[in-house]
Amino acid sequence: MVKTREKILKVGAEIIAHEGLRKFTAKNLAQKIGISDAAIFKHFSSMNEIAEEIIRRYTNECILRTKEAVALGKTPTEKMEKILEGHMELLEKTRGIIPIICFEFSRSDKRSLKRKIHEFLEEYGSILKEVIREGIKKDEFRDDIDVDEAAFSLIGFMQAKAFQWFLKGKKGKIIRDPETVKKLILYGLKKS
Repeated sequence: MVKTREKILKVGAEIIAHEGLRKFTAKNLAQKIGISDAAIFKHFSSMNEIAEEIIRRYTNECILRTKEAVALGKTPTEKMEKILEGHMELLEKTRGIIPIICFEFSRSDKRSLKRKIHEFLEEYGSILKEVIREGIKKDEFRDDIDVDEAAFSLIGFMQAKAFQWFLKGKKGKIIRDPETVKKLILYGLKKS
């Protein structure tokens, strides 16, 4: 049985991703879970605390998977392949919630939430940049690419795929052909 606290976080993330921050209210959340507004605040002190926990959970999972991918890969190319595979698996597992909540919270007027998203993107970007720099140093990746642009283009690509999926009515897989996506990204990075 899923505990109420877990339900609050799961349904809260779904509300943010599918309905936007304006609908992320105690009343809407409680109604979807089938509890009272007051019951939510037995588990969390505020809606802001719920939002911060949602961000922490989803972004931590993304960072953890990315670090695991880097540890498993022997070469920069293998590391990048594993990062892409892990990111695409996580997109499917969470039904695109991570990029959507990052976008939603980046537009929030809550500085603490924006800061958490910024910190996540910086950490994720720095891991990608490290792998790209290693690939350049080991002569696997092109040396004429801007490392920052390459890393954040990859993040943007995944975000765009999630947005596209949401706009198309959330049908099917977010990324229909992961192998093509991997080839496309690696082709842009690898030396010919």
